[in-house]
Amino acid sequence: MQKFRNLYAILGIALWSVGGPLWAEPQSIKIGVIGPLSAKSSEDMGLSIVGGARVFLSDINTTGGIMGRPIELVIRDDQAKPEVGVAIARELVEKEKVVAVVGFANTGVALPSAKVLQEARIPLIVSGSTGATVIRTFMPPAYPVSYVFRTSASDELQPVVILDDVIDRRKLGRIALLHDESPYGQLGRQSVLAELERRKLKPVAVASFKVGETDMRAQLQQVKASGADVIVMYCLGTDAATLVKSAEKINLKLPMVGPWTLSQKTFIDQAGKSAEGARTSVTFIESELSSVKNQFSLNYRKINKVSQIPSAVAAAQTYDALRLISLAIFQANSTEGPQIQAALENLQYQTTSTVVSRYTRPFTKTDHEAVTGNMVIMGEIRNGQVAYAYKEDASSSVIMRTKSPAR
Repeated sequence: MQKFRNLYAILGIALWSVGGPLWAEPQSIKIGVIGPLSAKSSEDMGLSIVGGARVFLSDINTTGGIMGRPIELVIRDDQAKPEVGVAIARELVEKEKVVAVVGFANTGVALPSAKVLQEARIPLIVSGSTGATVIRTFMPPAYPVSYVFRTSASDELQPVVILDDVIDRRKLGRIALLHDESPYGQLGRQSVLAELERRKLKPVAVASFKVGETDMRAQLQQVKASGADVIVMYCLGTDAATLVKSAEKINLKLPMVGPWTLSQKTFIDQAGKSAEGARTSVTFIESELSSVKNQFSLNYRKINKVSQIPSAVAAAQTYDALRLISLAIFQANSTEGPQIQAALENLQYQTTSTVVSRYTRPFTKTDHEAVTGNMVIMGEIRNGQVAYAYKEDASSSVIMRTKSPAR
């Protein structure tokens, strides 16, 4: 009997020595999800980044995970503060040992945090922040190999779509530009002015305001005196609400147009009736008619127990980012950062379950932007919801907008 006990002990030690007992559960694959969950100015984006990630988690683990291993999301709140974002990025790399990261809503947080992940060779897909510099900073020749990718519409794209609507489709040429003084607003200002210069146009007024400013009548009086026939704004939802309400107070009735931040619940709720008619450049609308897109919206509401997605754009773009990472891990048959990065730049599979687009080679070595201009459409606030600004966009919504040929 003692001999058998000794044999069992030896076999037990042998089984543990090769990585654990034979009956052990597969080790999970950790992916970091970062967004501003407790910053009032940005929480719509943060909550939706996490909410979209939860929809992905349910979908992927229901079908067996990746390589037979379940996915585990490591969710963190960056509070819309650069120093917090950097600290979290380090924690995810050094302590949590994540294989990739998605998220970030604020350009000022994304830039320094991305540097941490770049240097650790951990792939990051930015699914919220749109600052053009976020991707450009880490591309060759500054870095021979970039680990920073994006599924949101760059601020080099959104001004083009906005001005196509304002100038080409609505024939409004006297443009006033109002922006906040954050990195997001400043970079947005640069992009709008660059696009106007390309068109050989100049704005009739340009004015800025501090984030959180409660009365913008002075800036709007400047706009009124300029004879502008449209206001293009670049700011977060809370400040956009203050702006449209301030315009109402001085009886300034001009079309209002802005980037994707105007599609968020905070802007619509806080602006109330003043938001009606405002237009916004988006990649996703919650009332999409496509069965895949509609199913995503339904799943989001069910899983996150809400009646409305706070930022449908951020939610959809995060879901797609995680789908692309899962395909890259599967293709690479590895959870090592360099292998995942290489697979992202050369994905061999066309996506079939993403919601913003059907991606065929969304990234290459010289192009880390998954979204192209043809994938950005104009939404309009109607009856407290984002609707299609144009019937033709609504009619074609059942057809997936796909990326232009890889550059």
